[in-house]
Amino acid sequence: MTKQYLLLGALISIFIFTKCKKERSENFLLNQVSASETGIDFKNQLTEDANHSIINYIYFYNGGGVATGDINNDGLPDLFFISNQNENKLYLNKGDFKFDDITKKSNIKSNADWNTGVTMVDINNDGFLDIYVCAVSELLDFKGHNELYINNGDNTFTEKAAEYGLDFKGYSTQSYFFDYDKDGDLDVYIVNHAVHTNLSHGKASKRNKRMPLVGDVLLQNNNGKFTDVSESANIFGGVNGYGLSASIADFNNDGWDDIYVCNDFHEDDYYYINNKNGTFSEELASKFSTISRFSMGSDAADITGNGYQDIITLDMLPNDEKVLKETEGDDAMLNMQANLKNLGYRDQYSRNMLQINQKGDYFNETALYNGVADTDWSWSPLFADFNNDGHQDLFISNGILRRPNSLDFKKYVSSTFKKYGQKNGLEWLYKSINEMPSGSVPNQIFKGNSTRFKETTGNWLANEASLSNGAVYVDLDLDGDLDLVTNNVNETAGIYRNSSSKSTKSADFQLVYKDNNKEAIGAKVTLYANGKKQTKQVFKSRGFLSSTEAKVHFGLDTIAKIDSVVVIWPNLEIQKIDNLKANEFTTINYTASNIFFTGDKIAKEAKVFKQENLINFVHEEDSYNDFFAEKLLPYKVSTLGPALAIADIDNNGFDDIFIGGASGNAASIYMNSGTSFKQGTQPEFEKDKAFEDNDATFVDIDNDGDLDLYVASGIHEKRNQNYEIDRLYVNTNGIFKRSEKKTLINPLNTSTIIAYDHNKDGDEDIFIGNLSNPGSFGATVNSAVLNNDGKGNYTIHLKFSFNGRVTDAVWADVNNDDQKDLLIASEWDSPKIYINTNGKFQLQEVPENLNGLWQSIQTFDVDADGDQDIVLGNWGENNRFTKYIDNPIYFYYGDFDKNGKKESIITYKVGEEYYPLNTKDELASQMNVMSKKFVNHANFALTPFNKIFNDSIIAKAKRSQIDILSSGYLENKNGVFNSFVPFEAKLQMGPITSFTKVNFNDKEQLLISGNSLKVNTYHGGYTALKGYFMSSLKEVESVSKYGIQPFHNQIKETEVIKMKNKNVLLVLANNDSLKTYSFK
Repeated sequence: MTKQYLLLGALISIFIFTKCKKERSENFLLNQVSASETGIDFKNQLTEDANHSIINYIYFYNGGGVATGDINNDGLPDLFFISNQNENKLYLNKGDFKFDDITKKSNIKSNADWNTGVTMVDINNDGFLDIYVCAVSELLDFKGHNELYINNGDNTFTEKAAEYGLDFKGYSTQSYFFDYDKDGDLDVYIVNHAVHTNLSHGKASKRNKRMPLVGDVLLQNNNGKFTDVSESANIFGGVNGYGLSASIADFNNDGWDDIYVCNDFHEDDYYYINNKNGTFSEELASKFSTISRFSMGSDAADITGNGYQDIITLDMLPNDEKVLKETEGDDAMLNMQANLKNLGYRDQYSRNMLQINQKGDYFNETALYNGVADTDWSWSPLFADFNNDGHQDLFISNGILRRPNSLDFKKYVSSTFKKYGQKNGLEWLYKSINEMPSGSVPNQIFKGNSTRFKETTGNWLANEASLSNGAVYVDLDLDGDLDLVTNNVNETAGIYRNSSSKSTKSADFQLVYKDNNKEAIGAKVTLYANGKKQTKQVFKSRGFLSSTEAKVHFGLDTIAKIDSVVVIWPNLEIQKIDNLKANEFTTINYTASNIFFTGDKIAKEAKVFKQENLINFVHEEDSYNDFFAEKLLPYKVSTLGPALAIADIDNNGFDDIFIGGASGNAASIYMNSGTSFKQGTQPEFEKDKAFEDNDATFVDIDNDGDLDLYVASGIHEKRNQNYEIDRLYVNTNGIFKRSEKKTLINPLNTSTIIAYDHNKDGDEDIFIGNLSNPGSFGATVNSAVLNNDGKGNYTIHLKFSFNGRVTDAVWADVNNDDQKDLLIASEWDSPKIYINTNGKFQLQEVPENLNGLWQSIQTFDVDADGDQDIVLGNWGENNRFTKYIDNPIYFYYGDFDKNGKKESIITYKVGEEYYPLNTKDELASQMNVMSKKFVNHANFALTPFNKIFNDSIIAKAKRSQIDILSSGYLENKNGVFNSFVPFEAKLQMGPITSFTKVNFNDKEQLLISGNSLKVNTYHGGYTALKGYFMSSLKEVESVSKYGIQPFHNQIKETEVIKMKNKNVLLVLANNDSLKTYSFK
């Protein structure tokens, strides 16, 4: 294709060519081109034998990488493929998807026995791309070292790794070239991996002791000679580092490049922030709430358009129902998770993680919301704009030759070793390796819109099974759209031609920098067009084992004119180019401007809230594990604390605080003097510390003019019903003593208690909201309004009844009749509005299909129309149920095995059938009959719920359902609530468990908080709701904007109290310390 170069100006040396589209009739956006047409017949063929297989090398099936770059400077990108065991291949691009195999002519011949990753980079700065290949050596009988092929400028190469200090020997995965110290040349970070030995397990602190062969290394370039500076740079190198990829980017936008490292198995990922002095600080714990369990490939890109680089890490969660139920996953790792935490590792869950960068402060994990969490055994993620619409799309390569985590195979292995013993068992195991099921699955692709991804596999890309590992995007035919290349195990490499619409436009840029980094690796390019911006950073190694070109590609949709392009060069100088046209290739040569980038200029606003350590309280959850007591639970119901109640107990004008404890920890009252808090002495609380405190309220029970205390009890760790009843503490001169007479026995798991004189007889009545019956999760339970006779004696209000699973409730006047109505949030049900008229309750209708997992309820004028709407906190849209919520998700409670005990089973719809949430082993742990009915997991995997259990048993079970997971509000229209409006996306990132009204900046704001760590490992932790203030539907800001630390944990309560000359916001989380923030 002809390039038409237009000289725009010698000053900045920008060259342009117009890119033409070819008209083709093809089925997909990305169509595979046959080997007979391309001339690329490369196949990464694996040969297994008794000494070389996944039995004795865990990464035997990981595959090889692919690199692309123009090795002969003819303008066409060439391709280099890694073969693990055989000859690597170099293909010269002849144009129009025709390639020549020049491997033999190039003198490239690997001396290593096992090759892995590859990067094309101009290491000696002569203007020609060199090739760096990583290898595994000193393992089994693998010999060799990492190899550097220097480009001689005539399509031949000479291996010179030793000369440059790059002949690393060990278990190498991939190399990442970047200028970490900003001295003008390229350094390199090499990701290496451990293998399973007795040494690789144990405490997380093992990462601090460097282990040759295994630990990652950072090599500094000193005038062309690379030296190891890993130790002085604070790079971990322990025997437990199972490194499979890294992503390099300036994650905090301070101009210096940082590192995210993906580690497989138990080791945490690493997040290294560049300290600008030759060292790094590892900050994963403070910036990420949730990470992948088996982190594999990764990529970084700005997918939201805010100028910050986001991260995706891949794992191996299947999206196919059959595979999901046949393979081992997090559902079988409950004990392992607990053990790993005790060893110092963070919570990890086996799914892909899409981490959205919140302007360098922290990352929000959103893969489940985006539908990209479960792509099976995944390797290489690539962010790129494949359809040229101006948004980043996502390609993921998938497949493994055989699945070693097949549950039936693991059972087979176990029986084999029992039968043959350790030595003979290993020999037999290799002979039986074909018993492992195939892991060949389709690659997947997702269309992005800067807000949410949508899968387009089957539309953009053929839905055909493959075994793809390394992958790159590259414009092979220079027509202005990105093509795709994959390196496959035991299959011919995949070459995919992009046939995007002629109506879309694009822009491509090649940066030319100074002598020691001519490709401008590390430079940032921001394109401004039509009021929007796109930001890309130049790095080559991406995805898994692979490297792309240094060119920068932008899709423009239908925009014909680019307003400007701003380049931040590796030395942080800024260069701006104005008024460019679409569909042109532009070379930008570095020109000194003496204008330097000094860090992202974020508007500095006065912080409203100031963190102070006013109260030293830490909630410590007890060791009770719901999942051991009831093995089919989807989430815990025992971690509802800590309880919080606020009132001015001593009438000094300042709010005092009651905080309840978990079982084994006594509750406390903190008396507020106006300037400080003092913990009061309450002997009765110490005596009752065996109780689990779920909720509490101060209320004058006996009309004696002081405030008594009602405390709701939860599930006791030893399941003693004497410690599961609610308690009433009568106040006598500031000392609270439990009354045995003035409360009804309520041995249920109480979630909420709220007081209000609903019948206007002059005393405080109470609503008791119960969530569950301890030991019988699936049973709905009664909640009650208790009428106070004026002497502190309570009776049940007989004309009010509610049977369900209450999580929260509030008294609020929603119809402006000066009487507070009762609003109830509950699970597996719709929210309830009980209109109160002189003590009589009338249930008001709400819209249909609002059965949800409601966690919180409050009133607030969301739409700023002058009346109080009802805000509702649900689980949100960033959880495992989101995938199935297009159809009702059912919850059955019945005696499925006819043994007189009832079980709780959740089902969801896949295709035309409903399947149980639980695996065969989980069901069998509660019902022995399952093991007899289904001998293996394969038989169970695709058996619908109504074939596992017969219709008569299912019909007898009580069924509940959820239809919606979104949080939102019921709009108030003259006291009628017949319209539900979901909140915006950022408020759907996790369960909302608390709404609190806070007045600051001269207006009432709604503090929205939540998260959940009570779910089982199937779900993983939901901690991406970092806290927001809402003043109206269109004004929602992060709490961090106003000086509050983002919420990384499970928030239970937030409240505002008064002190002298200031207000204080209390933030109380389960199993965490109390946070206090002062504000005016």
